[in-house]
Amino acid sequence: MKSLRLLACSLAFLVFVAGASADSWRFIVTGDGRSGGSRPEDHNGVNTVIMAELAKAMVGERPKFVLFSGDLIAGPKTDAEMESQLTTWLGLMKPVYDAGIKVYNIRGNHEMHVPHPEDVWRKMFVGPYAMPSNGPKGEEGMSFTVSYDNVLVVGLDEFQSKQLRVNQAWFDSVLKNKKEQHLFVFSHKMAFRSGHHDDGMETDPASRDTLINSIIAAGGRTAFFGHDHLYDHKAFTAPGDSSEKTLHQFVIGTAGAPLVHGTDDPGNNGNWKVEKLKHIEDKYGYAVVEIDGPKVTITFKARSAPGVYEPADSFSYTVR
Repeated sequence: MKSLRLLACSLAFLVFVAGASADSWRFIVTGDGRSGGSRPEDHNGVNTVIMAELAKAMVGERPKFVLFSGDLIAGPKTDAEMESQLTTWLGLMKPVYDAGIKVYNIRGNHEMHVPHPEDVWRKMFVGPYAMPSNGPKGEEGMSFTVSYDNVLVVGLDEFQSKQLRVNQAWFDSVLKNKKEQHLFVFSHKMAFRSGHHDDGMETDPASRDTLINSIIAAGGRTAFFGHDHLYDHKAFTAPGDSSEKTLHQFVIGTAGAPLVHGTDDPGNNGNWKVEKLKHIEDKYGYAVVEIDGPKVTITFKARSAPGVYEPADSFSYTVR
């Protein structure tokens, strides 16, 4: 009996040390794996070295799914070239698909350069590669929702018109029927400036603010983006609101595109209070989102050596 009690105590201690319960699970977020310039690791529109490393690392993390926030490829000029580049990307991600890990992709601006971008996207992402078809009419496979356990993920396509906007009416209808404890939103171009790009949602601040306020009102605490090829974590709070109504923006454009540096220009933040929490440049990587009941832990793992990705930033919160 004494031995059994000691064993039970030892197991409880191990669970405590691990920091997560046996029921915890995870998903991965990254984006911008395209080629750029004339780097030796680039082939057919993709950084093949980093994407191959990331695919292996993803499988090792044993996530339930992966969110990839656009710019999978460099962006060719013809439909046939786009098909070819996406074939290369899918081939590099084959270990992830073969492991039974679902991959949810959102389009970036580099998927928009061909004459028929929607047709090519839908043609390539079918069968085991298909996105959910539960989006608004005309955006099937490009805007969508994913419900898993106590989490609702919403992928928002920003490229349905010449203006950088999401389908807010559809998003509002999704939030109205939300039952899940956690809400995660991801898209390509960031809501608030994070690096050198000034063509994000700040170009239409009114639509941007409507989107962010709707996420916060629905209990969301985070939004994931790419576009800038770096890692950036900022918190945005409306005047007079508490920290429980703060939106944490994570820009994770670190899957292989040419790395860039940030800027001191804050951009058009309107009346939002901005808190700079972490900014990492010159590092490829991905974020692991750990779900443990009401608790969320987001850990960015940066490349420290070929094939080696180590924690470089971590943030946790608990929803009520």
